[in-house]
Amino acid sequence: MADHPAGPARCTGPAVEAGTACPAPDLAALDLDLVDRIDGPIGLAVSGGSDSVALALLLTEARPTRDFTLLTVDHGLRAEAAAECAAVAALAARLGRPCIILRVTGTPRGSVQAWAREARYGLFAEAAAAHGLAAVATGHTMDDQAETLLMRLARGSGLRGLGAMRPDTRHHGVRIVRPLLSLRREALRQMLHARGVTWTDDPSNADPAYERIAMRRLAAPLATAGLTPESLAAAAAHLARASAFVDGEAEALLQRCVRTARTGGLAVDRALWCAAHEEVRLRALAHAVAVTGGSAAPPAFATLAEADRVIAAGGTTTLGRVVVRSNARAAQIWRERRGIVPVTLAPGATAEFDGRYRVTAAQDGAPVRVAAAGPAARRWVCPADIPAAAETMPALFDASGLAAYPLIGVRRRDWPQLSVVVEPLREAARFGPLRYITGQ
Repeated sequence: MADHPAGPARCTGPAVEAGTACPAPDLAALDLDLVDRIDGPIGLAVSGGSDSVALALLLTEARPTRDFTLLTVDHGLRAEAAAECAAVAALAARLGRPCIILRVTGTPRGSVQAWAREARYGLFAEAAAAHGLAAVATGHTMDDQAETLLMRLARGSGLRGLGAMRPDTRHHGVRIVRPLLSLRREALRQMLHARGVTWTDDPSNADPAYERIAMRRLAAPLATAGLTPESLAAAAAHLARASAFVDGEAEALLQRCVRTARTGGLAVDRALWCAAHEEVRLRALAHAVAVTGGSAAPPAFATLAEADRVIAAGGTTTLGRVVVRSNARAAQIWRERRGIVPVTLAPGATAEFDGRYRVTAAQDGAPVRVAAAGPAARRWVCPADIPAAAETMPALFDASGLAAYPLIGVRRRDWPQLSVVVEPLREAARFGPLRYITGQ
């Protein structure tokens, strides 16, 4: 969200209080088709800033029968946060909508804004799962889109990054929609002023030490040279379309030449891989690394390009928590052994294992520990299963020790077959026919 409240928001005025005439919202600029394509309740991410308050007002007025729930986040960074969340809850009450206050736990690491963003989207995903929300709508505007493109140009981003923010995407597994991307922030503020609706801004929105604010301050001088938010947003849209084309080509490449081993590793046909365009290979490799390594952060371009070179020329490299090894015939990709944290499941519980799998224990079972299988798993797989990957797959342990390797169908005789269900967390349907390698 572009605006975050710095003090108690007073969401009052003609637009919220019943019985008072006010200017009609500019519904023509809203992407209502985006909202109408969603089948189910929608969460509205509302910080209390102008953009998100406008989002809540316009969508609830445009679609009064839709099931909207306001979501607001207390990042725990400022003393005013509790009052800000209470103000958003008051706005929700006036609009006749429920409100869920989400609270971030933990302390910031690295960039505070990046940490807060990841924490916020993680909470949105948890709220969506807990409350049956089909998607979450955010208040990003055309100005946010232009600023995002400038930031990514400054970082030297590739085609996908230069496409900036997509109107319909996924983050932390939850669908995120942005119905205000064709609206300017100032137009929204003028609408709120006309209605007598107030909002609050995060003090960081005036601090040029933050990357986005530095880009925001460039808006006026850039506009005099023709680089208006409208032109920048249009360029981002063109680049996003080109990126979508590359996505389709990458998916086709993965279908043609990448197969999944029983152990979760990937085998790559080098000849088919090397025949593809470099941009397509890099996009396909980024997806393969994300699925195999389970890391939320995409690999840096330089390491991605080096891994692509290794696939073509032979050798070994690591990136994104995976190993890439290639020889004259094929390449293999598997999860590194380091940093795999065990989880313990109570009966009926579900947890995430290593960013790669969702593990769910049976209701009538005993507590079970899920951890990396370790070297012992190699004895149960053939070379085509990628034995190194076998060491990193989830294995089940109880009080008596090792109980099962679910992915390869091996278990102790006394261990019930369906005691724990193991499912991939990330979408892997882009890989070839949905079958496991059993030997070549």
